[in-house]
Amino acid sequence: MILTSWNILDLISEIGEDSLKIITETFSCVKSSEGNRKNLNPDIERFLKENAVQFAKEKKSVTYLVGNEEYGDILGYFTIAHKAISIPADGLSKTMIKRMSRYSVLNDETNSFTVSGFLIAQIGKNYSVEDGTLLSGAELMRLAYNELIEIQHRVGGGIVYLDCEADARLIDFYESEGFKLFGERISLNDGKRYLQYMKFI
Repeated sequence: MILTSWNILDLISEIGEDSLKIITETFSCVKSSEGNRKNLNPDIERFLKENAVQFAKEKKSVTYLVGNEEYGDILGYFTIAHKAISIPADGLSKTMIKRMSRYSVLNDETNSFTVSGFLIAQIGKNYSVEDGTLLSGAELMRLAYNELIEIQHRVGGGIVYLDCEADARLIDFYESEGFKLFGERISLNDGKRYLQYMKFI
């Protein structure tokens, strides 16, 4: 299977917003198993269908649709943004502090680094692909890394971070991908607790 990713700003230019909307409407996080249906992440689905285009137009973030080049199915997506983040030095290893110093200066008062990093703001798989093909999380993350490496090659930078819910499955996945926990936050929108992870690229 040949996987590729498309920047939705390019897709808007090529096929228009109406056609893009038809494509994104096929995305679903609803997983069916033994007659039961469960929406694994309604926020991921809602963002793609309701916010991704506007956020890209406003330059807040850019979403990439992931597809099987052979069949044209949308198998997943990821969204990348460029934002400042404060990373406490407490809990970082000496090696990580040394690497962090390449991108930021330690604030002695707060004992933290404020860095401009790449945020993987959203990432999700499509569970409604007609032929049953399901993208793995590792494959989806690999495509996100590929885009980040291209961006890094053009503008520099070296830190990528993300938030995730305190879910054992998600924690295991991100840690297996080399992410290190550096903090947590409470969402002002939904009051949920999110863990904050980072890694160097």
